[in-house]
Amino acid sequence: MFRRREKRPFAKAVKETFWPRMGWRRASRYWMHRVGRVPGTPYGIAAGFASGVAMAMTPFMGVHFPLSIALAWLLRGSIAASLLGTLFGNPVTWPFIWLATYRLGCFALHMHPHGDGPMELSWSVLRHSAWQVVAPMTVGGFLSAALTWPLVFLVLRPVIARYKHHRIAASHQHPVLAHEPRPAGD
Repeated sequence: MFRRREKRPFAKAVKETFWPRMGWRRASRYWMHRVGRVPGTPYGIAAGFASGVAMAMTPFMGVHFPLSIALAWLLRGSIAASLLGTLFGNPVTWPFIWLATYRLGCFALHMHPHGDGPMELSWSVLRHSAWQVVAPMTVGGFLSAALTWPLVFLVLRPVIARYKHHRIAASHQHPVLAHEPRPAGD
């Protein structure tokens, strides 16, 4: 029912992930509408989305979804919004996130960073001293998550509240949108 009539080739789907066909501005507006239409209160949606973004900051690839669901559940946030928030961590943003969390973790642990970050480390360095990378990235990931969650929440909550208020006001102005019966005889 909700599938495409013609399946996109894999290469085209990957290309449109990195460079949307409709453009970045329209794609970002589309995603803001998607977040605003998630059912729930502005608090729940903002808390869920912030949980997803915060967990995307952690270096634990493969468990961002369960971590964001758990955090959203603990904070009584929207689980659907938390899953949308984890999309902040993607192949385009991961190198920047990893570098920032590595540097922040090295700073917090008073360690000297190796090279320019975890991307420059060779497998031999990782094999012999993985703790030199894992510890700073874990500490930095949780510190950046703790800094990111309130920032995203405080920015997103009033935006979602305003969006939902405008949607309710618009539905009361248009009888068709408010699901009121049409006059008989036409």
